Amino acid sequence: MTTKEIKECGIIMPIAAMPGYKSDHWAEVKSIIKEATELVEGFEFKTSIVSDSNGEIDVIHKRIVQNIYNADIVVCDISGKNPNVMFELGMRLTFDKPTIIIKDDDTEYIFDTGLIEHITYPKDLRFTKVVLFKEELARKIKATYEKAQSTPDFSTFLGNFGQFKVPSLDQTTVTDANQYILEELGFLRKELNSFKNEVAVTKMPQSSFRRTKSDFIRELQHSIEKYIIANLEFGNAIELLENNDFKNYLDMNDFNVEALTRNTFLRVVREAQENALNSLQK
Repeated sequence: MTTKEIKECGIIMPIAAMPGYKSDHWAEVKSIIKEATELVEGFEFKTSIVSDSNGEIDVIHKRIVQNIYNADIVVCDISGKNPNVMFELGMRLTFDKPTIIIKDDDTEYIFDTGLIEHITYPKDLRFTKVVLFKEELARKIKATYEKAQSTPDFSTFLGNFGQFKVPSLDQTTVTDANQYILEELGFLRKELNSFKNEVAVTKMPQSSFRRTKSDFIRELQHSIEKYIIANLEFGNAIELLENNDFKNYLDMNDFNVEALTRNTFLRVVREAQENALNSLQK
């Protein structure tokens, strides 16, 4: 018997519902990627989404950066061109570590990442084609990782443009950890907002610049549900609206609720609390 070497495979992909995709769709895609890593010969991969934070909401952004950097290989699904996904992919490519890009057959290629081979899978997840996709992805993971290990000047992306010094994450000792975390979150928030604005201007069609009110409320409610589950905020909805941590959470996720009436916002919060409670009871 041969002992497989355990490696970290990070996944960058959407997880929440978005136009044209349900959350269940992404759960199935995640399972397909995980099954593909299990087919890789000679290696055993611990596979997880890089945004997983083990419930540590206060340091989630710092943990995401660490996960993106530390993963031995990353599989990124750009289907739907989700802004958060593109931001995380950009960080991984900046580190120039082994990265594989996948997409569904309904998503167009992105010019900026066109130098990297994309593996395509059927958006409707037809069984026979998904089987072939998993086999192809497994081969690609093995070949990419082994090439990165055996080639001193291996480059996923930056090598196509010349010589660059790849950034690294240094371990820093700080006396005030809370202040350091706040500064890191502030920096990442600015970077993410800047990236979202750039995507909105350069990539989205004119008709998509504004979300409908119903879409905004649905996305807001889903985001509030995640906050409530993470913080167990099932108390008075009015008190929650005055909570500074809650306000900062909405602000960090680009939810400008000033356009909503107070009654509408309260209704969204109460429905989110109810849905969150139902989810926890399942």
